Amino acid sequence: MNSIKIGKNAIENLTRGMYHDSQIIYREYIQNAVDQKIEGEELIIDISIDKNARKIVIKDNATGVKVDKVKSTLADVADSDKQRGESAGFRGIGRLGGLAYCGKLKFITTARGERKKTIMSWDAKYLSDMLDDNSVKEDAGTILQKIISYDYEDCPVEEHYFIVELEDVKEENFDLLDVEKVRRYIAINTPVPFSGKFYYKKKIYDYLKEKEIDKNEYKIYVNSEDIHKLYTTVLYEKGGNHPTKKYDEIYDIEIKEFYTETGEFLAWMWYGISRFEKQIPFPLNEIAGIRLRQFNIQIGDERTLVPFFKEVRGNLYYVGEVHVMHNGLIPNARRDYFNENKIRNEFEAELKYFFFSTLHNLYINANRIKNNYKKEVDLIRKKEEYEKKKNNSIFVSDNEIKKDKEKVEKAKLENDKAKKELERIKKKADENQILDIVYKHIEDKHNETLKEVGFETSELLEKEIIDDKDLKENSNSSYKKKKKYLANELSHLPKEQQKLISHIYDIIKQNLPDKQSEELVAKIQEELKYGKKSSVG
Repeated sequence: MNSIKIGKNAIENLTRGMYHDSQIIYREYIQNAVDQKIEGEELIIDISIDKNARKIVIKDNATGVKVDKVKSTLADVADSDKQRGESAGFRGIGRLGGLAYCGKLKFITTARGERKKTIMSWDAKYLSDMLDDNSVKEDAGTILQKIISYDYEDCPVEEHYFIVELEDVKEENFDLLDVEKVRRYIAINTPVPFSGKFYYKKKIYDYLKEKEIDKNEYKIYVNSEDIHKLYTTVLYEKGGNHPTKKYDEIYDIEIKEFYTETGEFLAWMWYGISRFEKQIPFPLNEIAGIRLRQFNIQIGDERTLVPFFKEVRGNLYYVGEVHVMHNGLIPNARRDYFNENKIRNEFEAELKYFFFSTLHNLYINANRIKNNYKKEVDLIRKKEEYEKKKNNSIFVSDNEIKKDKEKVEKAKLENDKAKKELERIKKKADENQILDIVYKHIEDKHNETLKEVGFETSELLEKEIIDDKDLKENSNSSYKKKKKYLANELSHLPKEQQKLISHIYDIIKQNLPDKQSEELVAKIQEELKYGKKSSVG
C-alpha cells in the first residue's frame, strides 16, 4: 500500500494562508507561552522590536523545552500534546505563523535542570522560494527537513525560557515593526491586566475571586512598556478644533452568567452601563463592542458577536467581554470563532436570548428617554424664538405669527405626549436597577444641557406666551395699532413700499424651508436697510 503524501501546499496553508493579519503571530506566540507557564511562578513575556534591524524577539520565562524534546515538540506539525479545552492552544500549528513574515525564524530554548540550550533555525526565505517554485514536488515533511537546522550552546542549569526570533521581517509586513500598533494589538487581543484607568476592574476581580475563576492575566512588555487593556470609563467622539472630546462615560458595569440546559457553566460576561448616547465611534474608541474571549485571549474581533444582537448596530452601543468557560467550546484554527457542536449551539442560544431581551431593550429605552427629553428642549426653543420675534418686532406678517404659534402648539402636544412616555419608562426603571442608572444619568445630562444654554425651564414652560390678541383682526384692537413687522424697520421707505416688502417676505416664508427663508429675508432686509439707505431720497 502506498504511503499518503502531504503536499507542500499544506505548509503554505499553515503559514502564508493562515492569517488575514500578520500581527496575529504575536497572539500565537503569547498563547504558546501562556500554555507553558510554570505553576506558582509569575509569567513574564518580553517583546523587543528593532525596526532598523527588522528584527523581533519574543522571550518568556515559561518551562522552555528540553533538548531531547525540541524536535518532537517544535518540528512535528499539528502534533501537539496540549489538551483541548485545557490549553489556549492545542493544534501545534501556531508557531509556524512567523514563517510567512520573515527571512529566518529561530526558536531558542532551555528547560530548568539542563546545561544546554537549543537554537532551532527555520530558513523561511528558502521555504518561500520552494513554495513558489512549481518544479519543487517534494512533500511537506521533506521540505521542512531541508529548512530546519539545530545548534546547541552551554547555559546555566537554573535557566528556563523560550525565545522566538524573527529576522529580516518582510517589508510588506511593516505593521509587525510598528511599536505603537503592536502595543495596541496586544492590549486588545492578549491576556493582559486592566489598567488603573478602568476602576470597575475591582468589581470584576471580586467576582472572579468569589467564583474561584482564574484571572488569566500576565505581564507582557513591548520595548520595555508594560501593556494593559485599553478600557477606560470615558467614551470619546471627534471634537471639532480638538482631536477628541468626551461625549459619554461608563457609570457602572453589570456581570451576567450563562449556563447549559443541564446547568453546566458556559460563560460569564461584563458589560458597561452608559447613557448610550449613540453607537460608540470606532476605531476612535478602540475598546468599542462586546468582545469574545477564552483564557482571556480574544476570539475574533469587535464584529464577532454582532449576529447575536437584534440590530447590526447593537454591539457598538456597548463595551464589555464574554469569557467562555466550557471546554466544549473549541476555537477553530484561525481562532476567530468556535467549531460547531452541541455546546456551541447552546452557547449561541443563551447569548442571543440575553442580547435580544436585555441589551437591545436597554439601549432602545435609553434612546426613548433621550428623544422624549428632546421634546421639552424643542418646546422651550420654539417658545423662546416666538418671544424673541414678538419682543423685537421681527415677524414678517400675521401669517408668520400664525405659523409660529402652530409650531409652539404642536411642540407642546409632543412634549405632553413625551412626559407620559417618560412616566411609563420611569415605572420600568423603578423595578430595574440597570435601567434606573441609565434613566438618572440621562435626566442629569438633560438638566445640565438646559442650564448650559441658559434656559429657565420651569418659568418658560409654565408661561403662556401665546396671546390670542396676536391674531385678532379687529381694527379697534389696541395691540394691532401698536403691532410692528420686520419691514417697518425700513423707516426710510414709504409705508406702501414697506407693505409690499412685507408681502414679499411673507411669500418667501411660505414657500421656502425655515432656515433658507430666514437667511434670504435677513439678507434682503440688511441690503435694504443699510446697503441702499443712502441712495433712497
